[in-house]
Amino acid sequence: MILVAPALTLLALLLTVPAVQARDRPQVTVDVNRPRTPFDCDLPIGIKWYGSTGRCLQELCAGQNIFNETVFDGAGRRRKNPCYGQSPSEVP
Repeated sequence: MILVAPALTLLALLLTVPAVQARDRPQVTVDVNRPRTPFDCDLPIGIKWYGSTGRCLQELCAGQNIFNETVFDGAGRRRKNPCYGQSPSEVP
């Protein structure tokens, strides 16, 4: 019985320490105003975020379809593919 009380105290202390440390960590902020698709690269938000349209396309077209000149968007409309002609070997 005498050993149970210190063990419970130690367990309670260990369980509260991570909670205290979690409150001291800085909060992660997510910028909701960043461009989401390569189509946003020609807009002022894409240029402002990445510095240029080319840099924006380089970042957002990585791993995307760069071979088709036109693509269909979510509404089924044919659009010019902004990633068309990007180099597949250049790593952003």
